[in-house]
Amino acid sequence: MDMKKRYALLLGLILLIVGAALLGYRMGWVPQVKAQETTTQRSMILMDTVVDVRVDGRNSAALVERVFQRMAELEKLFSRFIPESEVSAINRAAGDWVEVSPLTLELVELGMEMSRITDGAFDLTIGAVLDLWGFGSDIRRVPEEDELREALATVDFTQVEVNRKQGAVRIPQGTVLDLGGIAKGFIVGQGIEILRDAGVERALINAGGDISVVGRRPDGRPWRVGVQDPDQPSSIRYVLPLDDQSVVTSGDYQRYFTVEGVRYHHIIDPFTGYPARGLRSVTIVGDDPAMCDAISTAVFVLGWAEGRALVERLPGVEAILVTDTDAWISPGLAEAMASQ
Repeated sequence: MDMKKRYALLLGLILLIVGAALLGYRMGWVPQVKAQETTTQRSMILMDTVVDVRVDGRNSAALVERVFQRMAELEKLFSRFIPESEVSAINRAAGDWVEVSPLTLELVELGMEMSRITDGAFDLTIGAVLDLWGFGSDIRRVPEEDELREALATVDFTQVEVNRKQGAVRIPQGTVLDLGGIAKGFIVGQGIEILRDAGVERALINAGGDISVVGRRPDGRPWRVGVQDPDQPSSIRYVLPLDDQSVVTSGDYQRYFTVEGVRYHHIIDPFTGYPARGLRSVTIVGDDPAMCDAISTAVFVLGWAEGRALVERLPGVEAILVTDTDAWISPGLAEAMASQ
């Protein structure tokens, strides 16, 4: 075949391919291009802490953006330190009914349920006591006894009222609703829900120690999450395997101040008004990050014996309790740690 014939044949093939492509386009045949799978990881300051979000898979960058946007929206609903929030509106109108969004209503009801489950060791009406200690502000101090008595008189989760039909909440005059012990976990859970609804197979959200994961690591093994040593918070004492689960740790080393050699931390006992004593840290593992959030606070307040008893009677909940001299790992978690 001479050179001219070769060129003519090649030109004919090119025209045939282009013609077929144009015909397919006109007939509605669109070539399917597989979306590239990527990993996107970003950090942002939300809820007074650093929040890290990692998503593996298609559209990861857009999904990370959606998660951060949603979490920021919910913080503006739930934080009592944001004047425009719905929780701030409830506190300002104490004694009157306040209409709120469905998610705020859901969170308040969950807070009430966790208060009931823990017999008040977690109490969503502890805001007035926290204010006396200055947690949530830059001025921290040890309150006077008469101040504490007055503030403790406002702490009673059974006095919170919810009207589902009207979508409204009412608290007694003088009471200060504080959802800080459960809102972060709830917000993390809402972010995880976005990712699961999008079909994400692998992701992680870490909101200052409130950690939730979707699926497993790229190597097919469970995620590995470190638990700090209370004596040396820069060191890891335990490594936990997580598989579509959440973990929350509460510790006396996270937020505290010292007066005359005594450390006063932010986990306040709703029964005494003082920081809970006995435990150094509590780590809770479970399916729901909001419940883990509330349970970790309650177990810390209840202490070594009663805290263990609460964990043992709650299905699907595992824990690590650490004191100055001892540690307890629930049997299910100990088995999972041994097999990782």
